[in-house]
Amino acid sequence: MTDGLYGAAELSALVREESVLDGAFECLRRIWSHQDALASENLNAEYRTRSLEHHLHRQEPKLYDELKSAMGDHPITDLDTGCGVIMDALSLREGFQLLHDLPEEHGWDVTLEWAGVERLPSETQFICREWFDAHSPSAVSREDYRFIGDLDVPQLPTTDPAFVWTRHPDRRLEESFKGHYSSEEMTDIYEDVKGLLSDIVVESVHEEFLVTSDHGYANVHDTNPYVLSESDAEALKSKFSGRFREVENGFAFDQLRESGVIKRVGGHYVVRGYYTPTTPGASKRVRHGGMSLPECMTPVLRITT
Repeated sequence: MTDGLYGAAELSALVREESVLDGAFECLRRIWSHQDALASENLNAEYRTRSLEHHLHRQEPKLYDELKSAMGDHPITDLDTGCGVIMDALSLREGFQLLHDLPEEHGWDVTLEWAGVERLPSETQFICREWFDAHSPSAVSREDYRFIGDLDVPQLPTTDPAFVWTRHPDRRLEESFKGHYSSEEMTDIYEDVKGLLSDIVVESVHEEFLVTSDHGYANVHDTNPYVLSESDAEALKSKFSGRFREVENGFAFDQLRESGVIKRVGGHYVVRGYYTPTTPGASKRVRHGGMSLPECMTPVLRITT
């Protein structure tokens, strides 16, 4: 049963596209293109995203192998003209909303594709090293690069190409979603991110932009089809404080790997899908570093003004 996770067009994409991930992208478009998809009171989109990934993996067991193979060779590394904008933790959720809003509000030409994260674990520190040879975005010192830590846009580089890395939306996500309850609405965070991106485009000397992210995020709030056995839950709780950790030998790791809860990528174990330790009390809703579709399929928006 698909429970309405995809229609005829998305089913055709799942069957006919070369990669199941291209079909999954069309399914995510169906879920996240609705105008109210980001509204906090509408948990349906997040639940359907989790259900979609759970369903696709049951139908296509190699889903995560394809996701692993898709990482690297990100389009941002081939940019030779225009401005590359990296918005920390921007996900396809926001990408589909921007695809609708930016042309309507500014008259810009906008397209949206997806690309796999540059590497796993999908953490900013690792990806910044790959792209700019620095341990953090704020530590990059280059004439063609600018870091934006808040919502104010400084003077931007006039080089061709130029690169901009913003701390948003991740900064707001981390501040707002530390527990099960948030003091902010996702729609408010999105509006600030959209405003920041719009300001960057307007203030830049460039006319072409590639907007992407270092990683998306997994929202583990509310109903979750990824159910752990008591034994796996205890093993995950004892060995993982986040969604990844360095490889270590031990029975618990073997157990979690054989159960399909974690996957080895190079020198790290990453938590697959939406598995999460069942810790008492409030826990972080938004998580990075693991291996899930909205976390590892990064948006690639191309804007022409």
